[in-house]
This record gives sequence, structure tokens and C-alpha cells, in this order.
Amino acid sequence: MSDIKLNIGCGADYRPGFINIDASDVLSNVDKVIDLSVESLCHHFCNDSIDFIVANDFIEHHFHWEALNLLKDFHAILKPGGKCEIRVPDCSKIIKSWRLSTEEKLILLFGGQDVEQDGCEDMRFSRRKYPQLFCHKYGWTKDRLKKDLSIAGFSKVSFTSAGTNVVSIAIK
Repeated sequence: MSDIKLNIGCGADYRPGFINIDASDVLSNVDKVIDLSVESLCHHFCNDSIDFIVANDFIEHHFHWEALNLLKDFHAILKPGGKCEIRVPDCSKIIKSWRLSTEEKLILLFGGQDVEQDGCEDMRFSRRKYPQLFCHKYGWTKDRLKKDLSIAGFSKVSFTSAGTNVVSIAIK
């Protein structure tokens, strides 16, 4: 039996071998359209059924209480020993950076929102139709993410830096 892997908030990052999930119904490479700000993953996947979840550039697009519920859903649907990879902007690193202009910091901290950016036509159309999906609604630090992953039930959490982002690997 093959591993079941989810790519949450995939946008244009289609991953073969994953179930690619996004709230936008205008993207051509999405396997399941689910608006996770109003629906629970637990309504679509059974507890202890998923091997791996990737949620890159996703949870910061939700208010803190919504993100905490998402983390709890991730924990619930992962199999014991399952892994979750989450990438978010590292607010501490962005704020402290002397290399970034104020404008760059604002975009990194608050998202592209309705600002046109490079990308495929699907993403430009999605940004025009669903600008709310491109807003960052909460800022994350390693400490806050570690604490909230612990609250959600994850016991092992590690971090790496990736430019202005932080990547966490949480194991159920």
C-alpha cells in the first residue's frame, strides 16, 4: 500500500504523488478544492489515515485560532509516526533584517494580497478572484509555531531556515 500524502494550499505547487488541495477553484492542477478556513480536513480524511502533510506558505493565511484548528486537524488525520512539514515566513528574521526594505518586509509579513506578482496565469487569475487567500493573517516565529504544534498534539518538532522562511517538521 502506498503512502497517502497531502499538499495543503498547493496553489501552483502541484506535486505528483500527493493529493493537492487548494481553496481556489480556478487553478488547473488541484485534486481537491477545499476551503480550509470554513471546512475541516477531518470531514474529508479519516483519523490516522495520512502519512505525510506538506503545508508550505499556507497557515499564515489564517487567523491564529483557525491555524491552531488546522494544526489539530493535521495531527488527527496523520498516522502515528506521520510527518507534517510546515513552511511559514519567519517574522523574527524578517523584522530584524537590515537587507530588506520596508516595502519588502510588508509584503513578506502581510502577503501579496491584491498586488500583482509574477507567476502563472492560473495564479494571477486566482489572486484576482480570491484576494483574501493571499493575505497573511498571523505572524509566526519558531517559538510560537513550536508551542502551537505542541498544543495540537505533536511531540517531536524540528526547524530549519529557508531564506526568510522557517520550515518545521512535526512528527505525530
